[in-house]
Amino acid sequence: MTLRLTQPAPGVHRLSSVYTNWYLLEAGGRLTVLDAGLPGDWREFCSALSGLGHTPDDIDAVLITHHHRDHAGNAERLRSSGARAFSHPADAPYLRGEEHLSDRGVVRYLWRPWYAFYMLSYVAKGITRTPPVAQLDELEDGEVVDVPGSPRVIHAPGHTAGSCALLVEDQSLLFSGDALVTLDVARGPRGRSGPQIVRGPHTADPDLAMDSLSVLAATNADTVLPGHGEPWLDGVRNAVDLARRPT
Repeated sequence: MTLRLTQPAPGVHRLSSVYTNWYLLEAGGRLTVLDAGLPGDWREFCSALSGLGHTPDDIDAVLITHHHRDHAGNAERLRSSGARAFSHPADAPYLRGEEHLSDRGVVRYLWRPWYAFYMLSYVAKGITRTPPVAQLDELEDGEVVDVPGSPRVIHAPGHTAGSCALLVEDQSLLFSGDALVTLDVARGPRGRSGPQIVRGPHTADPDLAMDSLSVLAATNADTVLPGHGEPWLDGVRNAVDLARRPT
């Protein structure tokens, strides 16, 4: 899974593989990382930084939208290099390694060949080697975080209890994490594309995740940049309307 670097907006860089996205916010020569990829992405991540004229020393903060390991893979490495790491307090015990998810739901899906391939590709990228994050600052619902890019925290529980989106208001960009995605790999051999909540074994409370779409719609963002799938350019309200349709 090669890591690709694109620029969906000025000062915003998308790091994407086949399945997962994470992002950089650039302001005043400093960087914020939104989510943290997988451990196996580190070398390509550093190469991408170099191509932008940066090194890991230029990263002030890493904001983790939720505690799943495909979004936290390099968070501790970034933190130990000098960045502050942030998460919602409801997800912090998982990120610190104090609590652990059961894998029973995942096991029930592994008989599906496409899902097994998806999980094996993550194992190859080091997902099982994701280290705990030793120290975390809190993301508080509604706060504008004092980091490069100044994103506002939108608590949108359901996928996890502490799931958050991040809104860059002056550019009308909503980084939706897994609260709203445009690809769900658990929904068939090529995944299911288009705006949706994540189904299958990875969402703690699908009904709550559906309810949380209302807080995302209320941002009225022009562009949605999800944790999985392609950017959505037709507005978050339209995306939420589509995600709410029966499937």
